[in-house]
Amino acid sequence: MVLLALLLIPFLTALALMATRPTNAARGIALLSTLASLGVVLMLWYSFVPGQTITSVQYDWVPWLGLRFVLGYDGISLLMLLLTAVVFPFIIGAGYTQKLQHPSMVNALLLFTQSFLFGVFLAQNGFLFYIFYELSLVPVFFLLLYWGGEHRRAITVRFFIYTLLGGLMLLFGLAYCVMQTAPISSDFAVLQTLRLPANTQIWLFWALFLAFAIKLPIFPFHSWQPDTYTMAPLQGTMVLGGVMLKMGLYGIIKFVFPIVPIGVEYWRDTVIWLSLFGALYAGIIAFRQQDLKRLVAYSSLSHVGLLCAGLFAANTYGISGSLYQAFAHAILVVSMLYIVGALKERTGTSELGAMGGLKGKLPRLAALFFLVMVNAIALPLTQSFVGEWLMFNGLWQLNGWMAFAAVATIIVGAVYMLYAYQRAMLGPDRWKMDMADAGRNDHLFLVPLIAITLVLGFYPAPILDLVNGPVQQMLSTLTALY
Repeated sequence: MVLLALLLIPFLTALALMATRPTNAARGIALLSTLASLGVVLMLWYSFVPGQTITSVQYDWVPWLGLRFVLGYDGISLLMLLLTAVVFPFIIGAGYTQKLQHPSMVNALLLFTQSFLFGVFLAQNGFLFYIFYELSLVPVFFLLLYWGGEHRRAITVRFFIYTLLGGLMLLFGLAYCVMQTAPISSDFAVLQTLRLPANTQIWLFWALFLAFAIKLPIFPFHSWQPDTYTMAPLQGTMVLGGVMLKMGLYGIIKFVFPIVPIGVEYWRDTVIWLSLFGALYAGIIAFRQQDLKRLVAYSSLSHVGLLCAGLFAANTYGISGSLYQAFAHAILVVSMLYIVGALKERTGTSELGAMGGLKGKLPRLAALFFLVMVNAIALPLTQSFVGEWLMFNGLWQLNGWMAFAAVATIIVGAVYMLYAYQRAMLGPDRWKMDMADAGRNDHLFLVPLIAITLVLGFYPAPILDLVNGPVQQMLSTLTALY
């Protein structure tokens, strides 16, 4: 019942917001809902024994189709639940400084998204996973369509088409796999015992992988991302970059690796090189951006390419590092986007060319920006350093040139992040008007996120211990099936 409550807390709160439509209290109600969800997830984490797989809700929904309402979690699922629960209070909190029409509707859509994301990470049935996976796109679609920026209709339609095509490929691959089971079942526990012929796995890999490659996204399935991130309202971009792309990573682990391990082995080098090329490409493009929010979008694309490469290294270092870095990336993206919003609120622009010298006017905000930036460039004792070091080691065990390319992405990342900070904050004071420096709300938002990056950078064991059991189990299965 605890897992069911985790779905219902944000869902019922969203329904209440849509029914009553409070104007002033909407953000507060939504924030309380996300804090309640965080409390439930922390309770699950506290009581969890590493290495367990817990299934606590089972209900036969459409048995002849193999569709059952089965909820459960292992260490990897719990990490994704924790990521979602930690990030969403900050996403709701970011709305306190945003002037949007109909705040009750905006917050309701965000809470619907959180509920469906919890469903994705709790589902233990393939079709149930697919239902939640597609449902999570619906509130985000309306959030982009009605509260997005310039050209929002065309960009939102392109985003929808990309994700729809990927979802249809996933549905086809899932249906094919379910038809190979006897009796018919789409439970993960059954699907992961399939032993498909090698030639089938080689083509089926792309049917299953494509939806998650688009969601991440990796090159060359990325073209929807920069425009969508730039156009989306601040909270929408936080949801997309902070949480929703992690569905792609999670889907690869739950579907692709266990069902088509021979396909993974066959296409591994191709996927890794595509991911690393995309990471380098996005980093170089980020350096050329004049808009800070668009720079963050390309930065996210670069980081995600490295995440996918580390995952497909398919060893302990690579997979553990990728999962750890997924959490670090969520914290980083939400922090960076808040900085973008804070600067735009004070200057009226996110164009780097219009900024400069802000450190003199905004010393506290500049200091907070700097602490976020050191995590972005993965300095030692920050959260990003741990994840990236693990992924480099995983790629080195596979291929030295892949590790070299991965390290190059970090060098490029340091260049564009330091350059962005220099252009925004340093140089002569060009601003004649008075500006409000970082205040209470800014500190309440950024200081906890910065603290998470420093604490987990110094002591990463809580996250690594959480995922170690399922990672080792997955690797032993892959080794046996290759």
